[in-house]
Amino acid sequence: MTTTATRQRATVTEPRRWRCVCLMLPLLLGAGLFFSACSRTQPQAALDASVRKLQSALEEKNIQGVLSLLDEDFAAPAPEDGREWARRTMLLMFSRYRNIRIMVLSSENRIDAQAPDRAASNARVALIGAEGLIPENARRFQVRLGWIKRDRDWKLTRMEWE
Repeated sequence: MTTTATRQRATVTEPRRWRCVCLMLPLLLGAGLFFSACSRTQPQAALDASVRKLQSALEEKNIQGVLSLLDEDFAAPAPEDGREWARRTMLLMFSRYRNIRIMVLSSENRIDAQAPDRAASNARVALIGAEGLIPENARRFQVRLGWIKRDRDWKLTRMEWE
């Protein structure tokens, strides 16, 4: 009788075991696909985060924060040291306006498929400057940024605007 009872329990638990495996398999496959997709988008998320850091540092008038995002070989629009040009330009802009706001009207950040350590950002932005609460100056720009991945961080290599 014990053998029969054991067989009955085995036949009762066998379908449960298969049902559990059948339910867990899609979950495990789904989790695997999710995490592999996350690892593929991690560089894109890091690039997007660097763009947001740049915007925040500019709005907060954090010169060191901006300079920390610039690559050693940052190229300035003028024929001089890029990092020094950026520092002087920020000092001039920050001394002119007490409050600075950057409104991103549209943007696209993309990693180069042929060179995954290179990326570009294109954006339409409105730069709003104010001494008090009321904006005194608002201008629209088309901005193009070039990025390079150094270790795990994206660094700004160039900036152009019109």
